[in-house]
Amino acid sequence: MNFLVIGEKCRDVFVYGEVTRLSPEAPVPIFKPNRITENGGMAQNVYNNLFSLIEKKSSIIGHFCHEEIRKTRYVDDKSNHYFIRIDENDTSRPIEFTSHFKKIIYGADCIIISDYDKGYLSLNDIYQICQEKRDGAIVFLDTKKKLTPVIFDQIDFVKFNESEYEKNKMFAEGYLDKIIITKGGNGATHNNQDFPSTKKVTIDVSGAGDTFLAVLAYYYMQRRSINFAIEKANEAASKVVSERGVSVI
Repeated sequence: MNFLVIGEKCRDVFVYGEVTRLSPEAPVPIFKPNRITENGGMAQNVYNNLFSLIEKKSSIIGHFCHEEIRKTRYVDDKSNHYFIRIDENDTSRPIEFTSHFKKIIYGADCIIISDYDKGYLSLNDIYQICQEKRDGAIVFLDTKKKLTPVIFDQIDFVKFNESEYEKNKMFAEGYLDKIIITKGGNGATHNNQDFPSTKKVTIDVSGAGDTFLAVLAYYYMQRRSINFAIEKANEAASKVVSERGVSVI
């Protein structure tokens, strides 16, 4: 089985340290860094989670933006409290549909589009990806965009969080069989059915949506049951939020 992940990637950087006093110059904390961790984020995190799941007989290709989007978080090491997040190079050049890329799309059994709306993918690009795929290939979409009925018609499943769903509610109610709504610690909803998650202590939600998407697509392709896939995705997301930083299952 061939998987293809398309979208913006970033570098997730966590600078852990401590604050013991306020600056004498202004009422702001003085942060002393102790250690730094780095992980591939956004679509790269989807890829990394999927890579940890696939079997030897399967393959996975990542087609990502070329820009080095970077998200740096300064975090209290004891409490895991975020002081600030600094985003750099937060835009991307548009995707290019080369003949080679079109062949990769056509060769995929499952296409996962992780669209963080940084300029890499337009609605027309998402539509074209769906047009270039072969018959029977499954398309999963995770996007921050407001979609149109044309896009809903083309994709097989779309994952929204609650705020993204509200933005798309005008047309979404006609496509509830295609929509999975993630609700953080409350699990997910699909086609008016609730899928509660296992209650765990939440340490860090960074990257949990990427994990959910990767696991959702993988298990759907294994069993062709979206309910089963949502249950497995809930389990995985519950696990990664109990760990610091961006974790891979």
